[in-house]
Amino acid sequence: MKRAVSLLIVLFASFSLTAQTKAKGNDNFLQAGIKAGAGYSVITDLSKMLVSESYYTGYTFTNKGVASFTGGLYINYKFKESISAFYAEVSYSRLGNILHYSDINNLEYDLEIKYDYINIDFWYKAYLLQGFYIGVGPRIGFNLTPGGLFYTSNGEAIYGPDIRIQQQMRDVLKGRTNFALGLGLGYETSFGLAIDARYYFGISDVIETEVNNFHFIENKNSSRVLQITIGYSIPYNMKFF
Repeated sequence: MKRAVSLLIVLFASFSLTAQTKAKGNDNFLQAGIKAGAGYSVITDLSKMLVSESYYTGYTFTNKGVASFTGGLYINYKFKESISAFYAEVSYSRLGNILHYSDINNLEYDLEIKYDYINIDFWYKAYLLQGFYIGVGPRIGFNLTPGGLFYTSNGEAIYGPDIRIQQQMRDVLKGRTNFALGLGLGYETSFGLAIDARYYFGISDVIETEVNNFHFIENKNSSRVLQITIGYSIPYNMKFF
């Protein structure tokens, strides 16, 4: 976390110095567009939430991320005689994760999380070369499916139906709003087509653990997201004013 904050400070400082010494364009103008692409996400430290190290031993966890669709709408405002731009976006994305559990008693289960989000981004962008830019900014994601948790196992004969355990887990593990910091880079053509790559570092806990009989503990579970999108917008030569 400290390294990410330090990187953001360095980026903002370098952007400001560059903006003062290099000018591009002669007019302010507004750009609006649409984008779509793919994302890969993971949620950290789920195993620590489900099983306390002091509770018992003889188990293993395997954690893997999930690929999904993302898409949204955006506006991009470039400032007069500057490389700087203000960027705002509303988008859909899914935060997903699959956690596989196995133990010495031959119990195995998969805990899959599928949280759908509507996100709002506010970014600072700097056009350092013709068409190429880098950007940085915060994201807030509103969870549309806080109960998006799915449980399957080989232990129904002993522990009861998976659907019942799934519902009990949904009652105590609730998806939350996601706050993240984003870093990105991309390229825009003169006719409005753009490709964009971003990494989001979650700074909030995306799962709330309520009082329960499972021995689940409250633990910070953050998001990590990589996204690649293609967008199209009104060409830059169409000046807003």
